[in-house]
Amino acid sequence: MNFHSKKYKDELPLNTITRIRNILADLGILVIETGWQNSVEDFYSVNLKIANTSIATNGKGTTYQYALASGYGEMLERLQNQSFFRLNADFSHDAYQHKGFYYTPDEKEVSIDELLNSKEEWITKQFKNMKKNIDKKQLLNKWKKVSYEETPSEFIALPYINILSNKISHIPIKMVTKMYMSNGMCGGNTYEEALVQGLSEVFERHVNKEIIKMKITPPTIPQTFLKEYPRIENMITQIERSGNFQVIVKDCSLNEGYPVIGVVFINKDDQSYFVKFGSHPMIEISIERTLTELLQGQDIRKMMGVKEYSYKSKIEDEYNNIMGILVNGSGYYPKELFSTKFSYEFTGYEDLQVTSNKHLLNYYTNLLRDKGLDCFARDVSFLGFPSFHVIVPGLSEIDEFDDIKAMDDYGEYNEVKRVIRNIHNSSEEEINKVIGFFNKNSYNSGASIVQFLNLPTSNFLPWYYIGVDLFIAALLYRSKKYKEAANALGRFVDFIGINASNNIQKTFFSCARDYISGKGDNLNDETLIELLSQFYPLPVVQGIISDFGDPENIMKYGELKCFNCDECMLSSQCMYKENEKVYLTIKEQYFDNPSNQEDLLKRLR
Repeated sequence: MNFHSKKYKDELPLNTITRIRNILADLGILVIETGWQNSVEDFYSVNLKIANTSIATNGKGTTYQYALASGYGEMLERLQNQSFFRLNADFSHDAYQHKGFYYTPDEKEVSIDELLNSKEEWITKQFKNMKKNIDKKQLLNKWKKVSYEETPSEFIALPYINILSNKISHIPIKMVTKMYMSNGMCGGNTYEEALVQGLSEVFERHVNKEIIKMKITPPTIPQTFLKEYPRIENMITQIERSGNFQVIVKDCSLNEGYPVIGVVFINKDDQSYFVKFGSHPMIEISIERTLTELLQGQDIRKMMGVKEYSYKSKIEDEYNNIMGILVNGSGYYPKELFSTKFSYEFTGYEDLQVTSNKHLLNYYTNLLRDKGLDCFARDVSFLGFPSFHVIVPGLSEIDEFDDIKAMDDYGEYNEVKRVIRNIHNSSEEEINKVIGFFNKNSYNSGASIVQFLNLPTSNFLPWYYIGVDLFIAALLYRSKKYKEAANALGRFVDFIGINASNNIQKTFFSCARDYISGKGDNLNDETLIELLSQFYPLPVVQGIISDFGDPENIMKYGELKCFNCDECMLSSQCMYKENEKVYLTIKEQYFDNPSNQEDLLKRLR
């Protein structure tokens, strides 16, 4: 098969699947393949999950094989970049120190003064582009507090190599994690294929962000152009025939040569929409990827994450909306995206005559050079499957280097998270800090407090059913702030009144709200029983007094013992122990197979 018929991959999908399954089997890691979706012809997606853990990825493609290859490729990419462990969960101090390193065998301890005096390209570029009214040392001290774990030095940095200048830069892991998240993490059958994927993702997210922030109206690609690609035209037809749907394909090059496509899915029955972006140097692949991404994990008849169209913007918080789109793939777009008055004209795409991913990578590096951009890459292929993290300063950022508010918020979140995990032993000052955090940040009243634990818990954990306002009410009640507690519980009652499938839950918490309000007026339990039993069943009132009678015991729904699983009564509803096993296995492999970043240049020559 030639390069084109393999969809510009360097290996057939079945060979990729077999290769990665063998790597995982050698590590004793079992992956479960589940959640297949194929609601439209030529659209396949699957969920892959490491058994007994919360570690999972998704795959998509135009066949079963391509979907599985996509999912397994992402699994190895994320395992080798340790994104499951750096971005999605916390671990014990012993686990972080396992094998004598925190992140990678080639990590380096760096002080604030060393960063200030560094001549390395990445940090000098950050200092050059930061706001002039911010003091560099004060900014780095802010960064020092941005950490979800404790380390022995001010910063720990990892070596990245600029593949355009051939120079090494040591980038602090805190900055890598906060500024770039998973953007640019990539894997492929060869080094070149992986790097093409990574740069494609960087371009895609940059363009997505620019279109939202600058309210750009990309031109619609005309049907006459799409007809040149019968397979793409058929994929669009299959979607539109599945319901009262319309698919609009957008040229999102920004008139700057970015090979990025946008797809707008519109449900005309309920006026909802869903937007996806994709990128690849070959435009046919770019469109195909965007279309398959649209239906990844989706049933066309029950689309999740769609937003209701409204000419008047529903975006209340621009930052959180963009974060929702870049991190979770769902959010509101400005009305300008749907306008027919385009910001630039569609002029077609360059007809690339290529026979390998080496050619495609050269095309991308030339594009970066023309724009005066750098490309820092870190080789993480220690398990034997080519994988990298790619950073293009100026394009890759999810958060900015000098966004002090984002740093303060993240630092505060980490403090609050630790308090919540240890809430049974928290001080009055710590409780007030948690309450203050929620008072100044927007949240969904019914959202589970579990999401603030950053732990791999199951839906069977008792905490799972505790909404944020219910949790706040319990904290206030424990502090004997009865009127504030009743107000918080009132918000929770309002929420469940709208969303509850029956009235039992609403009745119970309404009674609790009124009981606490009565305590705020210094009524005793006997008086409250007489009063409340006129409106609520007596067993409910008695149950409330039993549960809420003593403020000191209000937090009795199960004490966490993170990360001491053997002593935790809730460990059976938490996957931490199994997640840690995988994490330690990965660190042991990294210790045995450390990567040398300078070797990357030799491979790419």
